[in-house]
Amino acid sequence: MPQASDLAEGSYGERQVVTTLDGDLQRLAARTVRRAGLGRAQVALVAMRLDGRVVAMVGGRDYAQSPFNRATQARRQPGSAFKPFVYLAAFRAGLTPNTPVDDRPIRLGSWTPRNYSDSYRGRISLREAVAHSSNSVAVQVQERVGRDAVIRAARDLGITSELRPDPSLALGVNGVSLIELTAAYAAIAAGRYPIRPRGLPIPDESWLGWSTPADRLSRDRAFPMLRDVLYAVVNRGTGRAAALAVPTFGKTGTTSDYRDAVFVGFAGDLVVGVWVGNDDNRPLPGTSGGGLPARIWRSFMTEALGIRPAPRVAPVPLSQTDRDETPANAVDEALAPGPSQPQDVPLPPVPEVVIPPPPQPRPEPQPKARFRRAALRSARGAPGGDRTISSRHKRRAPRRRAA
Repeated sequence: MPQASDLAEGSYGERQVVTTLDGDLQRLAARTVRRAGLGRAQVALVAMRLDGRVVAMVGGRDYAQSPFNRATQARRQPGSAFKPFVYLAAFRAGLTPNTPVDDRPIRLGSWTPRNYSDSYRGRISLREAVAHSSNSVAVQVQERVGRDAVIRAARDLGITSELRPDPSLALGVNGVSLIELTAAYAAIAAGRYPIRPRGLPIPDESWLGWSTPADRLSRDRAFPMLRDVLYAVVNRGTGRAAALAVPTFGKTGTTSDYRDAVFVGFAGDLVVGVWVGNDDNRPLPGTSGGGLPARIWRSFMTEALGIRPAPRVAPVPLSQTDRDETPANAVDEALAPGPSQPQDVPLPPVPEVVIPPPPQPRPEPQPKARFRRAALRSARGAPGGDRTISSRHKRRAPRRRAA
């Protein structure tokens, strides 16, 4: 790790370095990757706590064959896993998960963003658009709130890689590292930003470990809405293969020609990112973020959290997952208010990520009793105050002797 190298620089001889890695979780991560059935593809996995402590990391399929760390050194396209930054900017601008949007073909100049398999759902809620990873809606929302706002949201959550303000920004075409992307999702889980990933413990850190003021960050109302839509992704969208028996949040990402497949999500107090691809950028036909990366993520999380995966549903190919055979007018009818049908059917209440409250400041020490009495006497003697003097402090008049 670069942090460990910096710590040991200038020293001689053997030196022990304490890291944040958890031995059990590190062995679990290596075992999960080994059993994933990757073929010749490469893989990277990062697991961290909500405060950025990296507890497990796998930089490749076999360190002996390739020491290159794909979790920290590689810059790969995240695809739709970048879209939470678009929707963070949108929620800050006043949109909500229930905002109606039009999932339809659009054109920006000579460029036409296309949904997977050219399927469009018509008028739907923003929540449904995120759950089914609509490219059309993501670009429309980006153009509505502004590309600068999207880049600012990504920067707020800790993305430091170069981001070009092109129309395709919303679709995750700019390369980022897996560790910075995972740390950004940790910020979404924690409801504060930025979360700085670290592999070394901070000397004399507090029990909470936060490095930024909590009061300023906890008032951002966009984070609960962002968790709402990420909850929908896993429970009824493209990320269903990652569903656990506990509240699960995440986002899939698949790039053009299946060159990169990503799943990043969180449950409990763990945030985990998984990338699958080839070093030479060759395509992996049929490998999507909701497939192998989501299954690796679920396999790791079930053992790491000591829980079971959610009950399996019948496997649905991604092409069918995103296809809507319903006539277009039926969508409008379904969204139209009726006597017994609400305009939008929300998900069940989204469970919140439980975060310990920040430590309360210690009360100021009270002055001792003698100082309080002195202050009271001083106040009584001040102009306009009560000038009454106690009898024991009055001067007695001299007695006159009888003549």
